[in-house]
Amino acid sequence: MTRISIISGSLFDASFDGTDLSDKLFYCYDIKKPLIPQQSQTLIDIPKRPGLIQASKKFIQNNLILYGFIECTNYADLKLKLQDLSAFLYSDNDKQLILSNENDRYWNTQFLSPEIIGERDNYSLVNLEFNCNDPFGYAVTPDTPDDQTITVKDDTYIIANNGHYYARPIITITFNQAQTHIYIQNNNIVGNRFDIAKSFGSSSTLEIDSKNETIKLNGAFNPIGLGDGGQGKAEFIVLAKGSNELAVGTDDESIDISINFSFRKVYFY
Repeated sequence: MTRISIISGSLFDASFDGTDLSDKLFYCYDIKKPLIPQQSQTLIDIPKRPGLIQASKKFIQNNLILYGFIECTNYADLKLKLQDLSAFLYSDNDKQLILSNENDRYWNTQFLSPEIIGERDNYSLVNLEFNCNDPFGYAVTPDTPDDQTITVKDDTYIIANNGHYYARPIITITFNQAQTHIYIQNNNIVGNRFDIAKSFGSSSTLEIDSKNETIKLNGAFNPIGLGDGGQGKAEFIVLAKGSNELAVGTDDESIDISINFSFRKVYFY
């Protein structure tokens, strides 16, 4: 990404779906982000009880607004570049937005609309508004704690999450022996346990994607067995902010697996 210095300060660039907006002659001079994604809550009013009770709370979508400009050699070219920019930004699916002055994280966004603030000859001030239905920023580079080899039932180890919020990991388990049951539990979150009972062969690989809530066995989607065996829990594992004690075990007589966690830190701002 390019970075251009001007008298009043430094411009920054943004990458949308892997393409720098500066390639479209759009340069940013400011961005508007919420300090924290907006939350909605459900309240219950119980008669004869003072105040309200919060029944639920959930983060909702937010918007990011890039303030910038396009500068060309003449007015006709400016009009063409504005059209080209709008066509490039349109998408029916979320695309990654990365800012050059904060390039350790990305936002899952869809472009809403441009607002042309003003035009003069070969120059146009433009605001670009992006919608984030998933309101969080995510680390560009995932955390990949060291692989753990578990040969003792109910073994525990610690994973640190240094983000702002819960992280949802991809968990990959390689079976070093035949196994019929496996569980993973976050001891720092009540009830956050994942049980699966199935016939696993030696060298089988199980991938549990907690963000997309998918399960793959040897690369193929295979949810059968989820929630069977053990305590019968079927909750995808999440990592709370800070230290997380993970317990791994089985109802079988023995266990021998290698387990890997990969997760992206979550940011509010």
